[in-house]
Amino acid sequence: MNHFRLELLTLPELLIILFVALELLIVVVALTAMLIVRGRAIRREKAFQTTRATLLDAVQRMTGAEPDPTAKSKALAALGSLSRDFARRLLTEMAELAGPTGTAAFEELYAASNLAVEARANAVARPWERLRVIREARALHDPARLLAGLVRDEVPDVRLGAFEALCALSRADEAVVAIPLLAADGRLNRVRAIDAMSSASPLPVQALVELSNSEIADVRQIVVAVLGTARVRQAVQVVVHAVTDPEAEVRIQAVKGLREMNDPSALPVCLSALHDERWEVRSEAARTCGALGGGGAAESIAVLLDDEAEWVRHNASLALSRCGPAGIAALRAAAARGNESASSALAEARLSITEDSLV
Repeated sequence: MNHFRLELLTLPELLIILFVALELLIVVVALTAMLIVRGRAIRREKAFQTTRATLLDAVQRMTGAEPDPTAKSKALAALGSLSRDFARRLLTEMAELAGPTGTAAFEELYAASNLAVEARANAVARPWERLRVIREARALHDPARLLAGLVRDEVPDVRLGAFEALCALSRADEAVVAIPLLAADGRLNRVRAIDAMSSASPLPVQALVELSNSEIADVRQIVVAVLGTARVRQAVQVVVHAVTDPEAEVRIQAVKGLREMNDPSALPVCLSALHDERWEVRSEAARTCGALGGGGAAESIAVLLDDEAEWVRHNASLALSRCGPAGIAALRAAAARGNESASSALAEARLSITEDSLV
């Protein structure tokens, strides 16, 4: 029987065996470490879910028809079993699920746990930590009062997030200061700012009207879009004035805004916009004139059926199809001359009538 003899191995063979043994040891150590880490994560998650169930039950007892005086202490004890970081995360998630009108108990627990200390520390930390603070502030009505400062943050995503949160929390008056900063952050951020501010209530109308005179075109664009989208009737003259703004983007937003406001008194200035030098303005003006003027605007809109820009011809045709008999007559006359946009709009109008008759 042959026996293994170590002294017979050459040096390269010994090195190979050593390397294989080391690799096996590394694999075993790595697997063991992974199992330990995973086990801890599973235990933490179980503790988190258990605390969540306990906290939910305690909050229901706190806010029930007959509040349990011991429920708050039980809820605080449950939160105390978690790290302060996990406690903040849990309260934020549960407040988000509860919705704007059901967060009072979570706000009370947040304050009683003095978690604002960590929030303030994170507010001066890395940008993604500040974004987390903003999410927490939005869910819990800004318990650490940090949003007013974060709206001026040097990082665009942070100040936009704070801006949206302030608008959602009915504190749009504190968010207005960030509009000049957001105006320089690109089209997408401007669109999000417009959506957030136009949905805010109450709307800081006077502050927005003052900003409408800004020397920065992108600021005027945001303000005019907000006033129009929010249908602020008392600011209609501000939007009307913006139809003749030097910047095309502002004029586009103004014409769109007047369509949203649906104020027939704005029709004359919109009719003048049909002759704007920019095709984008003419295109929006055609839609707005059709909405505000109906058949009375058909003759002016019909001029755009021969516009050099295809999109203008398309929108003019659609506008005329909604202008009643005068609009349809203008489309038929243009179609007889071979105008493709008019022919398409007529076909679409006939199809719409057919579908309505079948309903």
